[in-house]
Amino acid sequence: MPLPILALALTAFALGTAELVPNGLLPLISDDLGVSVSRAGWVTTSFALGAMIGGPLVVAATLRLPRKPLVTGLALMFLIANAITALTGSLLVVSLSRALAGAMLGGFLGVAITIAGGMVAPTRRAMAIAVVFTGFTVSNVIGVPIGNIVGRAAGWESAFWVVSGLAAIGALAMWLLLPSTQGAATDGEDRGFTVLRSGALWAAFLAIALSYGGLFVVYTYIAPYLTTVTGVSAGSVTWLLLLFGAGLIAGNVLGGRYADRSVSRTVIVILGVLVVGLLALWALGSVLPAVLVLLVLLGGAGFGMVPPLQSYVLHIAGTASALVSALAAASFNGGVALGSAVGGLVLNHSTHYPVLALAGASMTLLGLIVFLLTHHRHQARRTAPGDHAVVQHA
Repeated sequence: MPLPILALALTAFALGTAELVPNGLLPLISDDLGVSVSRAGWVTTSFALGAMIGGPLVVAATLRLPRKPLVTGLALMFLIANAITALTGSLLVVSLSRALAGAMLGGFLGVAITIAGGMVAPTRRAMAIAVVFTGFTVSNVIGVPIGNIVGRAAGWESAFWVVSGLAAIGALAMWLLLPSTQGAATDGEDRGFTVLRSGALWAAFLAIALSYGGLFVVYTYIAPYLTTVTGVSAGSVTWLLLLFGAGLIAGNVLGGRYADRSVSRTVIVILGVLVVGLLALWALGSVLPAVLVLLVLLGGAGFGMVPPLQSYVLHIAGTASALVSALAAASFNGGVALGSAVGGLVLNHSTHYPVLALAGASMTLLGLIVFLLTHHRHQARRTAPGDHAVVQHA
């Protein structure tokens, strides 16, 4: 892969660390801010809402700006937002700064995916997207555990100073490695507003949010889940999350590789595996050996769906639009917000943590059903008599 794509992946590493590092520190954040664990979950929910709503708005407002200074500026704004998070002790201000950081993430991913996809042949687009998201997933293996270790040793705020430093490194790498020819969107790439009239595209966004959200019903509250249901110590949670992170890397790479062969089959298999994995966690959450295996499986399936689903929406749109990419990224983050909110509602009505896994499996199953209906309808339209469009590796 070209070095500029690796620079984008490095920045995605910083952004991914910031999004997920609070999950392992949620009990500490809850105690320090003087709120319940379910209310502290807004540290994750607000970030996801910022990415879901703010990300597409950022992309729409900056379509005509040169891409190199744009992605670098987004990384620097992200740095500032995380510094604010580290400096405040109010849940409201933390939530607002997390929402700002989320908006920068959503905007960055929309533009970065378009840049990466434009640097390779169409048959390698899913793999290029996977490389960008590999930075995002590797953050769970390296960045999130390091952030958790630092946060437990020096206070949860210190984890966000680590994230700010990573964002600075990513911004510098992009400025040095991205070619100056990365200008603003062309008229062809700027068809995002036109294709948004497609019902199939919006149905695909819904499938993404539901499918991904099912994982985050559980993962947002993974620290108390492991300590309460599995019975591990709080200090062991960080190391157990390494297994989840290892699954992320494997799933992301495999998802990108197989999506370049068949997007739809890859999505169906991965979502099916995620549903089964969540049901197994519901049934076997108190069995440590089973949980160790399931953490890898859930990480692999949860993030393995990202490259094929991101590629699928570009296939439906028929254009490598930064706005469409941003809306797809927003849908993933909408799933994070939806999943964490549903998890919070479950905990407000029940202290039985395994119910989270059952609720997550139901949500992902619903997402799979929506995807199957959407894909069937899209294929029927593309192959209808008189329509000679070719369906590419769908």
